[in-house]
Amino acid sequence: MAGEELTDLLDELDRQTETNDTVERARESLEETLAGLKLTPEEEQVLAEELRQLRDLTRKLDETTIEIAAFGMVSRGKSSVLNALLGQEVFKIGATHGTTVARAAQRWEQSAISRPGLEGAKLIVVDTPGIDEVGGEAREALAHDVARHADLILFIVSGDMQRVEIEALAALREVQKPIILVFNQIDRYPELDRDQIYAKIKDERVKHLVRPEDVVMTAARPDPYKVRVQLPDGTTQTQWERPAPLIEPLKARILDVLDREGKALVALNTLLMAGDLHAEIVARKVQIRDEAANRLIWNFAVAKGAAVALNPVPVADMAGGLAVDVGMIVALSKLYGIPFTRRTAASLVRDMMLALGAMGVVEVASRILASGLKSSLAGLTVMSGGLAAPLTALGYGAIGLGQAATGATTSYVLGQGAKTYLRQGCQWGPRGIKTVIQQILVQAKTDSVIDRLREDLKKRLKA
Repeated sequence: MAGEELTDLLDELDRQTETNDTVERARESLEETLAGLKLTPEEEQVLAEELRQLRDLTRKLDETTIEIAAFGMVSRGKSSVLNALLGQEVFKIGATHGTTVARAAQRWEQSAISRPGLEGAKLIVVDTPGIDEVGGEAREALAHDVARHADLILFIVSGDMQRVEIEALAALREVQKPIILVFNQIDRYPELDRDQIYAKIKDERVKHLVRPEDVVMTAARPDPYKVRVQLPDGTTQTQWERPAPLIEPLKARILDVLDREGKALVALNTLLMAGDLHAEIVARKVQIRDEAANRLIWNFAVAKGAAVALNPVPVADMAGGLAVDVGMIVALSKLYGIPFTRRTAASLVRDMMLALGAMGVVEVASRILASGLKSSLAGLTVMSGGLAAPLTALGYGAIGLGQAATGATTSYVLGQGAKTYLRQGCQWGPRGIKTVIQQILVQAKTDSVIDRLREDLKKRLKA
């Protein structure tokens, strides 16, 4: 074996080893991402579709599934280019708006994928609606979704590019995928005009977006032309004949790019998609847990308010309120998957009560005073032989409701503070505990949480 051939072979082996390592690292990263979600059965049920997509990415890696998506304006020949690549009429062809109305995909059975860098690969070509189709928002969302999944993008033009095409190409460039710009329908131009347009596109229009070698000319579905055919009886007639498509330059460029970068592209794109899906899942997971936490906090706050209102014994009143707050934080810790002991929860309640400052002091003082008044009213009822019962009941209710509202509000603030603390991994973050508590208090006033608590307490106490 010649020295140059041996060097090439060793370089190829190094490239394949590096690619295989990249794919394996991507697979390990996906497995770690799935394992690290730590979802409850209820969350898994709500997030079933996102989890399915995340697991499908593992299959994409295992099968080396490479998606090639075509973009372009109406009548540029997107569908024709894909049909020419496939060697059969699969995608609907039309020059009018709305011919391609949704994402359509077809496997490309290409014998050349036995090339060293593409062994076992599964190539999928994807057609999309024209970028100038009616229904801009839906089209934009569809194009974004297809580009997000694509490993290689074909951008089809059929002449010097319009501004909307350059803007669309720039937007696609932002998804960080390799792009081949296809100058299609070149059979419609004289050779000199064709070469001038090609040079203008390559050297001016997309110089900052696409590499020169990735601008390719094709005639995916050449216009038919008239030919005179001699019939067996010696007569002649005119028929229309369509030339064979000029598609080999594009096919070769696609396979060159995929041969060199195919598996690495799949690994990179899979990780990018996994990152997006992971962010969506985590955000939804936080939202689900926050909603459950808010319901739990509200129920504990109302329960604490009712217990405080009905309890006439000062010490028992305060001890019971503390027990409710501690129980709430323990329940919240289970919801967020961070185990808390009652001792740890009690310590957190103490720290947040101190952070409440004046409000915490007022609550303690008012609860002691109000509980004393309630005890006195109860004693007055007994001493008067029940004659003062209506008056004392009215006073007892008014004092109890005010005391309950204060206790419930404090419990609500403590719960929201604990939720923030747990959601941030048992850290207050740069804002600090006092800032967090004060912000919750301001938000509670803005949202009239106190008024809503008071109304719920009235219903609970009446019941």
